[in-house]
Amino acid sequence: MLIYTARDLERADRGWRINFINCLIGVKNLHVLITRNTNRTYNAAIFNSGLHLGSSPPFVGFLLRPTTVPRHTYENLRLYPFATLNAVSEGFYKKAHQTHLKLPYGESELDLFGLALDEGIDEDIPYLTESPLRARLRLVEEHLLTMNQTRLLVFAVETVHIAIEPDSDGFFRLDDLHLVAGSGCDAYWQVKYLSREPLHQRR
Repeated sequence: MLIYTARDLERADRGWRINFINCLIGVKNLHVLITRNTNRTYNAAIFNSGLHLGSSPPFVGFLLRPTTVPRHTYENLRLYPFATLNAVSEGFYKKAHQTHLKLPYGESELDLFGLALDEGIDEDIPYLTESPLRARLRLVEEHLLTMNQTRLLVFAVETVHIAIEPDSDGFFRLDDLHLVAGSGCDAYWQVKYLSREPLHQRR
């Protein structure tokens, strides 16, 4: 068993440390968030920091890296507090990966990387056509984490679109949707179902 202390990690190469610590938490679901600016130019950005924050009512969260450099998702949300969540599947993960690139404000990753849009009649922000699991989100809170200036963005879930019928208890298999997970900044994984285990009541 190899051992790395906090001091070892601090002294390590920056890129090595980023990958190593990201692998510590493991694989996470990937989502592309689409936001818009006042000119209705859409921004798309890939996130692997989604969090379940509550079910009644439904809330999800995303961690946003420090805004010491431009973060177009955040800038757009401050102007117009709505976004669409688009789960990333095997069919388009390579195109979704490209949305991590930093483009000048006002240029759309959707056009540059060939991500097709599904613009519903009643929606003012589109979904990704290839995403089998989508949601419309409304930003309701943000919390600055002072230890490193990361922000927790809290969203209310307003609408969910899913390509399969959930089970009678609301459960659905992510592998049936062919979703992928990610670790680090550039690694992608297939999601494989193992089992559901019983939840026991404590006496």
